[in-house]
Amino acid sequence: MRVQCSCGNVELEISAEPMAQFFCHCDDCQAAHGAAYVPESVYRADEVMVVKGEPAAWALERNPRAFCRDCGTRLFIEVTALRLRGVNGYMLPAGAFRPEYHMQCRFARQPIQDGLPHYRAIAPQFGGPDECVAW
Repeated sequence: MRVQCSCGNVELEISAEPMAQFFCHCDDCQAAHGAAYVPESVYRADEVMVVKGEPAAWALERNPRAFCRDCGTRLFIEVTALRLRGVNGYMLPAGAFRPEYHMQCRFARQPIQDGLPHYRAIAPQFGGPDECVAW
C-alpha cells in the first residue's frame, strides 16, 4: 500500500499488514500533533519505506518523528528501541485504520467511551501492564 502526505511530496510504501492499530494519548504525541490523541498504525521499521521525497525529522524525547517539510503532515514515529514505525493513521485509505485499543490513557485529556480497551500505560502487546482505566 502507498500513502502520501497532504501535498504529495512525500510518499511511503507499506509492505505488510499492521502489527497493531491504536489511539495513543501520550504527552509526546499530544505535543507533536496538537491533538488529544493520535491514531497510529504500527509496522516493523523495514516494512515502511520512504519511496518519494525526503521527510524532515525531529524528536521530543528519544524517538524521531518524520514529517513533510512542505505541508507539515506528520508521517511516522520511529520507535528505535523496538525497530518499529508508527504511521499516522490519518494517512491510510478510508477503512484501513481499525483501532484495537487506546494506550497511554494516564495522559488522556478527556474520557473516550467507544468500547475499546483503554490501557493506562503502554499496551501489553509492547510490554506494558494489562491495566486499563475505567471511565
